[in-house]
Amino acid sequence: MEVCMESAGKYWIPVFNVLEQSCWVTLAHPKYTKPQKGNKTDRKDAKWICDLFMCDMIKPSFIPPPDIRQLRDLMRYRTKLTNMLTSEKNRALNCLTVSNLKLDDVFSDVFGKSSRSIIWFILEHPGEKFDVTPFIDRRCKHPVAEIQAAIDGAVSREQAAKLRECLQHIDEIGVHKRNIEQEILRLAEPY
Repeated sequence: MEVCMESAGKYWIPVFNVLEQSCWVTLAHPKYTKPQKGNKTDRKDAKWICDLFMCDMIKPSFIPPPDIRQLRDLMRYRTKLTNMLTSEKNRALNCLTVSNLKLDDVFSDVFGKSSRSIIWFILEHPGEKFDVTPFIDRRCKHPVAEIQAAIDGAVSREQAAKLRECLQHIDEIGVHKRNIEQEILRLAEPY
């Protein structure tokens, strides 16, 4: 048995998943099945797609096997998580900039170990002056004096609350991303 259907949005996927086990399914891109103008109904569209299919005028879309579809779906989700992580990091950087903390000038990774420990100390001890030397890793390229000058700012209570939430969200997204990456590696292992 053969079935031809249009791939509109995500609505075709559940139907395709059921049908692919019992018959040959041709999936058509909507731009190749545009019906004639006039009163449109689902019944008329279905007849039009059937007529095109019977006349061999439908170019079938490539549908990978189920395991590859799952892998592609996870990769798309990983990309979304990466984008969310970047957005959240930008929000946190904005909090630092507004508070006149220029850690991005002296650290290549503002969310690395040294910088993160300085940020948490500032959040836990608001308005307190301190020496950054114990927080800095020996591999840091910038002199201690520059780093000390970079934290010459003040975090308002509101910015501190926002920054805490941003940092926690960054950590949570990082955990989700690592979990998804493990699943991706498991699925990709046979390949």
